[in-house]
This record gives sequence, C-alpha cells and structure tokens, in this order.
Amino acid sequence: MLIAGESVIVDGRVLAVNERDVAHVAAMREYLVDVARAGDKATYGELVDGAELPYPARGLGRLLELLSEDCDRRSEPGLASLVVAKSSGEVGSGYGGDAAGERARVYAYWRKRPN
Repeated sequence: MLIAGESVIVDGRVLAVNERDVAHVAAMREYLVDVARAGDKATYGELVDGAELPYPARGLGRLLELLSEDCDRRSEPGLASLVVAKSSGEVGSGYGGDAAGERARVYAYWRKRPN
C-alpha cells in the first residue's frame, strides 16, 4: 500500500505521494476490482466517473503509475491494464508491458477472491 509522504521511483522518476494520491488510488482500486470481477475493461472517462476522481480523463498517467506500484506491493496483477482508451479499446502509450496478458492475470486473480 502507498503511504502519504513517501517517494516512489517509477521509470527513473521520483513521485512524491501525498494524502490525495493515497485516497485516489484507493478509489481507483475499488472501482477497478469491480471491473475485474466483471471481466471487463474501463475507459479513462469511466474510471474518472466511477472512482469520482477530480481529474480529466487525460490526466491519469501519474495516478495509474501509483496504482501499479500499489498492486506490486500487494503482490497482485496490475489493475492499470484494465484502463483503456475509448477510441481504441487499448491501454495508452504510457503503459509498459503486455496489457492483454496482464488483464488475463487480473481477471483470474479477482475471480478467485471473495467480494
């Protein structure tokens, strides 16, 4: 889990985590776990609305990076792989890795967990 006041290194960049980040990552996680259990994907706009985030859909990169760090710390597959562009149905260019493979791991993982 992320802790307010800590610094996280992502792709060689240092991200300072604040209390809002922790709250927003928790809201994103809650929303995306439901999406995962349904075996679905969410657009950036759906994530903003569903997690009630005060950001535009195009401004989620940093929070998605922090969400990925949070998932790593929990030894869980990356929920960020579920977030896709409405126009293409695929993750954004900032996503590093095999999104389709990670989504399969996310779906399998969350289907086994109780609600």
